[in-house]
Amino acid sequence: MYGLFPHRARNQAGVLFVSSAMCLLLAACGGGGGDSSSGTTGGGSQVANAAPIVSVANLDQSARVGEAFTYDATQSGQTFSDPDGDALTYSIAITPANIGLDANGGTISGTPDTVVEAIVTITARDPMGATASDSFSIFIQANQDVKALSGQVGLRFVTGQSITFDPASWSDYFEDPSGNRLEFEITLDTTIPGLAVVNDRLEGIASSAGVFSGVITASNGAGSDAVLPIRIVIIRGTTIGAPVLPATPVDYVALAEEDLPLHFLQPVNGGNSIAARDNTPNNNPLTNAGATLGRVLFYDTRLSVNNTVSCASCHVQAFSFGEPSRFSRGFDGQLTPVNAPHLANVRFYDRGNMFWDERAASLEEQALGPIVSPVEMGNTLENVVAAVEAQSFYPPLFTAAFGDDTVTSDRIARALAQFQRAMVSAGSSFDTARIGDDPNADTPDFAGRFTQQELHGMALFMPIDDALLAQAGLGPVQSMGCNQCHQTDAHVLNRPPQNIGLDPTVSGGGATGDDDFKVPSLRNIALTAPFMHDGRFETLEEVVEFYATGVNDNGETSNLLRQGNNAGAPIQRFNLDDDEIAALVAFLHTLTDESFVTEDAFSDPFDE
Repeated sequence: MYGLFPHRARNQAGVLFVSSAMCLLLAACGGGGGDSSSGTTGGGSQVANAAPIVSVANLDQSARVGEAFTYDATQSGQTFSDPDGDALTYSIAITPANIGLDANGGTISGTPDTVVEAIVTITARDPMGATASDSFSIFIQANQDVKALSGQVGLRFVTGQSITFDPASWSDYFEDPSGNRLEFEITLDTTIPGLAVVNDRLEGIASSAGVFSGVITASNGAGSDAVLPIRIVIIRGTTIGAPVLPATPVDYVALAEEDLPLHFLQPVNGGNSIAARDNTPNNNPLTNAGATLGRVLFYDTRLSVNNTVSCASCHVQAFSFGEPSRFSRGFDGQLTPVNAPHLANVRFYDRGNMFWDERAASLEEQALGPIVSPVEMGNTLENVVAAVEAQSFYPPLFTAAFGDDTVTSDRIARALAQFQRAMVSAGSSFDTARIGDDPNADTPDFAGRFTQQELHGMALFMPIDDALLAQAGLGPVQSMGCNQCHQTDAHVLNRPPQNIGLDPTVSGGGATGDDDFKVPSLRNIALTAPFMHDGRFETLEEVVEFYATGVNDNGETSNLLRQGNNAGAPIQRFNLDDDEIAALVAFLHTLTDESFVTEDAFSDPFDE
């Protein structure tokens, strides 16, 4: 009950100490002595003083090291009563002493500095010196640090719109195991034009698009703080003018095909390589000019019916081209029914089908879907072609990409698809460890480049050799087999969509009506909160706990989540402790590629 200390049963009547004079009867007392006092009645007889008694015994208390503690051991005067109605005075003894607590009268206060069971005795004394005492314990436990969880990493705002952000609204992304009340503040690393921190809130109207950084700090008032770094992305409300493109065209082919690391090119377990899973169709190969055109189209809000949203409004580069909110807001403020998936390594999903339910047969088909969606961009293909034709900068871009300046919806789709297939992420710390010291040889160095915690998490994610774990001082680890779905070093699935048991019953959604949803790549997963197709989980810790203990058996749950991968078998459960959850989350963070989310080749070309 008390964490570090066993519960100790107490006599709720308290412990009563009285002077010997209390035992004397009136007739035998003759005026008494010791701690008793005498009084004279109208008949001249003397009456013995009645000592205080314990009326409401104190219950044991709990406190934490480093946290202010105050307790009134008189319980507002209810602990003791005096039959004679005498006023009582109080004294307190605390054993052991010198633990950061002091007593003043009947009140204990201070800041404990020692983990210990402190025995407290409070003594009440009446004017005649008669006493009664009550004893109880204060169980002083270690204060646990505030922890920032691996949840949402940023904010997305639009230029020209009024902004008010209270960091306390992110309380779910912090945890204080000690149960303290947390206070929050936001601090900016750099100035954001039009915004300022006022009374611990971010307020104002952003005037310039860009990516900024800051931190949210949670404090528990006991000397423990947790800091969550955040990205603050300001996107333009409407696109104005022409794009600013580099004089030397970006070499997208090199980025996505020619400069891939060795572990993307060599076969995996005797099968295909990651590169061989490329879903690029023969009629739309990646070209530098095509991807350049796609980049401009991707960021142009003129593709929406009212010039308010672009593809990049929902797929934000700073979040691995994912959506930082649970649902996206379309051209008229309506919310999408699902969380927009991130786009890193989308070319290596070899099935080629897109959207969570795979209703689009290709990336080209998917590219037009949001444009004509009545919730997202609200346009028609005819209108979007006309909007593009009306801009003087587009004809040379179409000519470079397709040989002439004719604008068609098919060419728009093909250019957008090329740009998205250029979004290859292969620069994470996982990749650095996977490459090792020699980029031209298969010499991974996970033991040398991962922390012990990251390597432990990797072993939970997928089976790895015990000798590798031993190098890091770890014993054998039971793997959860996450790599059955998140396969290869690109962590993508080469299987049809799966029902992962999110709900106890099947709702009829997904790819087949059995709640089967596409399995996304885990690359940059720490940047893409919230998680799952409907954004129901805010933190990676929640995701790990779900797979460890929360998967539902709804009759359609994937065999990959069952014991032995056998149909009809019980769901596999994993009793992960806090350290194991933290280790698996730490490994997932090794998949973050900062170079990808800051790469100029993928950024907004409409420079203000």
